Amino acid sequence: MSETDSATAMELTESDNDYIYHFRGDTSVTQEDIEREMERGRINQDYLESSDDEIAVAAERVLEKIQLVNSENMQWFELLLAMVFGIIAYNGPIWMLKFQAKMRQLDMEDEVMQFQTIILMLMRIERVNVEIILEWLERYANIFKEPISKCVNNYESGPWEALEQLKEDVSYQEFIRIVESLQAAVEKIPIADAFDELDTERDYYQARRKDSNERLISKKGMIGRGIGFAPMIVIFVGYLIIPLVFIGMTSMTASMNGLATNY
Repeated sequence: MSETDSATAMELTESDNDYIYHFRGDTSVTQEDIEREMERGRINQDYLESSDDEIAVAAERVLEKIQLVNSENMQWFELLLAMVFGIIAYNGPIWMLKFQAKMRQLDMEDEVMQFQTIILMLMRIERVNVEIILEWLERYANIFKEPISKCVNNYESGPWEALEQLKEDVSYQEFIRIVESLQAAVEKIPIADAFDELDTERDYYQARRKDSNERLISKKGMIGRGIGFAPMIVIFVGYLIIPLVFIGMTSMTASMNGLATNY
């Protein structure tokens, strides 16, 4: 459309809207009622100088629009879609938090494996104590950085109490076992003896770490593939399955109504 045609069509639409707003909701309105209002010019004065044929054509057009507006009702699938989107929007933040918690659980497992490797390297060095180990763990920590930093800051006021508070601040059992070994090394036994199981079972922990890394990569790969395929699945379901089901149900409803009418 040219600019002139577009402006003319917009003026005609605005004029029709005045009559639609006036008669909206009135299911008993007739074409004669609309023609009468157009001739009087009370709603707008666009048809005061128009001929009877022009008014009849305009009134017929406006009546069709009014009937379309008055017949509009909420459909069952619109209500269903509203409920589905409402449930998704309501539970979306919770599902996101659960997903993030699952990812952090995997990161915790990997970080504890790193802590065990660091301890294995430090435990045989002379003059290494629990505070130095905590400082090294803090340096390479990510998930547990905040509680370990708090423990390092409180270490001077009481090693045992600081480590006990660290146990209360975390809930991951494998990390708590490391903290308990550090508590044993504070007052009772040397560090090498406290982490003797790490030294004697080094091969086991290396194999365990390798297996854990493989499982971690596999889990993250599965999650990544799920996220990657999610848009395709949504498009497939939204543009193919749901329309086919809707068309089938609509055709079946029409067929049932036709049978009921015939009988």
